[in-house]
Amino acid sequence: KLILLDSLLQEMVFTKTLLCCLVQLVISLTLCRAEQEVDGEILLHVQHSFDLGQTWTDRGSISIHNTRSGASSHDQVPLLPDEKAALQEQCGVQGVYMVKLTGQQAGTDVGLHRSFTSACMMLEAGLMDLLTLNIDWRGKLIGVALGVQQAPSSRNTQQGIKLDLTPSQDNLSFKTKVVMQHMENGPVPDTAAFIQKMEEEKRKVETGEVKDNRSFLAKYWMYIVPVVLFMAINGAASPEGGGN
Repeated sequence: KLILLDSLLQEMVFTKTLLCCLVQLVISLTLCRAEQEVDGEILLHVQHSFDLGQTWTDRGSISIHNTRSGASSHDQVPLLPDEKAALQEQCGVQGVYMVKLTGQQAGTDVGLHRSFTSACMMLEAGLMDLLTLNIDWRGKLIGVALGVQQAPSSRNTQQGIKLDLTPSQDNLSFKTKVVMQHMENGPVPDTAAFIQKMEEEKRKVETGEVKDNRSFLAKYWMYIVPVVLFMAINGAASPEGGGN
């Protein structure tokens, strides 16, 4: 009977492990499907603000043709001289430059996303901004982060410093780079090796190649505990019965 019970326990462990493997397989298939969906196109409409979000003006549109590689094309309006002057004013008070993005992905609304960066950093970078799009495991856009493509020097980011405001077309045009940030998968347990180990141990126990080195209590605790409880209950009830 003890051997049969031990075999049943091993069968339960094996079944539990098998169920875990099936769950991992379903998750892997779901992730593979999500990776296939990641290749979809995203169309973004971009607006920007030079007064901390009180007013917004159109900046243009950005099309991400492949969310895996980040291949994109831009159709953005150059800054007007007064807009760049407003950006300079924000830099003078250590303010920020803000963007707001809306759009479509696979025929569905991507929602409203906002981000910002230092106005002085934008000016020093020559409007070479960096747009990072965060993608979840389903391949959907979940966040946007705005930055610049080069690190600013402390000389040009201090309050009151006059930066280049020459009204050349190149100086007023955005030179945007799009970067895709995909969600990374966590570590996956090596369930195949664990199942193989369990099967090998089960085979050795059945053939008698490996002895059960567990202690007496570890082997038969399920029988000992009920007996101890029964004796404790009877022992507690006996004195009361004798008094009556």
